[in-house]
Amino acid sequence: MSDPGVAHAINRLSGNINGLSRDLDQLQRLQLALHQTVEQVSDNQDVTRAELNDLRRLFDEFLLRDELANNLQLAQSQVIAVVQELDGKYGHFAEVRRLATGTLQGMDSGIVTQETMQGTAEELMITTPRYWLAPALVALAAWIRDDQLLAERALGEALSRDNDKTALFFALVLRRHRRDAATARWLRQYMARQDPALLSQEFTVVLDASATGALGADAKPMVMSHLHEWYERLGADPAIVAAQVTRWRQLVDGLRAPAPTGYTVLPAISPTWPLLADLYAGATVHGRAEAHFRGIFDRPLHRDPNLERRVDDILDTLVTSYDEEEAPLRRRHAELDAIIAHDGDKKAAAATVAAAAPVHDGTVDFLTLITNAGFYPDQVGASDGTQRLAVALAKDWIIEADGQLEAANLQAMPAGVDLATEGWTGRIDERASEQDLVASLSRHIDAETEAQIAAVRFDAGPFAIAGAVLAAILAVVTAANAGAGGAVFFVIVMLALGVWAGYGYYRLQPRKDHIRVLGDRRRDQACAQVRGAIAEVVDWRSAWEQEIARAHGFRTYMSALSRDAFVTGHHDHAREGVA
Repeated sequence: MSDPGVAHAINRLSGNINGLSRDLDQLQRLQLALHQTVEQVSDNQDVTRAELNDLRRLFDEFLLRDELANNLQLAQSQVIAVVQELDGKYGHFAEVRRLATGTLQGMDSGIVTQETMQGTAEELMITTPRYWLAPALVALAAWIRDDQLLAERALGEALSRDNDKTALFFALVLRRHRRDAATARWLRQYMARQDPALLSQEFTVVLDASATGALGADAKPMVMSHLHEWYERLGADPAIVAAQVTRWRQLVDGLRAPAPTGYTVLPAISPTWPLLADLYAGATVHGRAEAHFRGIFDRPLHRDPNLERRVDDILDTLVTSYDEEEAPLRRRHAELDAIIAHDGDKKAAAATVAAAAPVHDGTVDFLTLITNAGFYPDQVGASDGTQRLAVALAKDWIIEADGQLEAANLQAMPAGVDLATEGWTGRIDERASEQDLVASLSRHIDAETEAQIAAVRFDAGPFAIAGAVLAAILAVVTAANAGAGGAVFFVIVMLALGVWAGYGYYRLQPRKDHIRVLGDRRRDQACAQVRGAIAEVVDWRSAWEQEIARAHGFRTYMSALSRDAFVTGHHDHAREGVA
């Protein structure tokens, strides 16, 4: 008869095994569901990563826009305060400036009494102390009334306040009335006091008069002789010329186009992209500079044949130019205007202000004055004709500056374009083909994938198998010595360890397959990025070569400009053109 205890143990063991089998089936189903869930999570992770990158980019753009908007709003509010301060402190100067032209036109028309002009001028003399134009207008009104004593006293006061501007003012007034000999005397006195290394900004008026033929036959040879001598003397100083070349280099470089658009892969995976973007923007300056200067010389030049109106325009420039005491507020106004013009971009505004800084200096050398008139005619009050003359005089500096920009751009060209993606680095250059780069990237990602697969193992497997074997041996030994009832425990341990080991090894392959799928996906996406980067490099190179090739044409155009062609020989004949 069989032992009832053994039969019971066997039945219980059979039930446990059946239970383990059902549990194993359940685990297999759970594993399959888990595998599917992991794949879905991986897909969602890729999507989430892309969305996070987009969100980061949008957030950075938002921060930048917010900063620019705040800068713009602050500049707009501050510029209003500066304008109000200028009006409050120096608004009375504007009244005197308006009276200057009004007095001259009143002389022409004869509809304003001499007493009215004298009274108005004397009133402004009281309300605007220290301003040179007020006593100059008193002297002018006294001259009209033929009051020599008052005219001389007022003239002396004006000269004591600003000798140079007063001399220019009366030289132009006399030229307006065709008193050429007197004009020449005033200009001779004015020119004799000038230091070509320390010219005030109002000297632009002399350039304007030279370019528009408003000097008169007596004064023009003397003035042109001085200008020629200064130009040759300062032009022989390498340091002064180098300073102009450096400044024109800044000015021309400031004409660069915005960063290139349409490139999506290179900004994402190439550490070299910032340099490439800068090189392209730098290459655009040549074509844009040529368009800028062609615009100066190709637009119609309307020169008024009437001498009085032409001199009035020059007088307006003289009397409306701000005085030295206004300079700090004017500089601040220019800084705020630059921020507004650049939509809140303080870095770009600072570069613009730095390049224009000599425009606001109290004194500059003659060559700097030429550059100011050539690039900032509105700020210094230069006419179109004066701007043309200044550019023609500065053409050698512009040509050299452009050549330096081209050379620097070429020299900065990298030997290759670096790529970095998925932990891999490569370089697009003459030695690397697309196939080589893609193959290198594929090997890198495949090696990483294999390493990840190799890391997936059931470390406890050997111990589980060894334990199951040991439990089987103990079960046999126990059954032989103590009967089957004593071996039940070891049989259960053996089966449990066997099931655990089997399940552990069984689930390795799906995990490895999933890692391989993810690795293949990484490789395909990364290889597509590299191919896209190579295509964008080809497009970038073509666009860059097209822009840099414009440098030669620009310098050829500038070389053809003739300086003498932009100096008017007589007020009735305006010569202009390209020699």
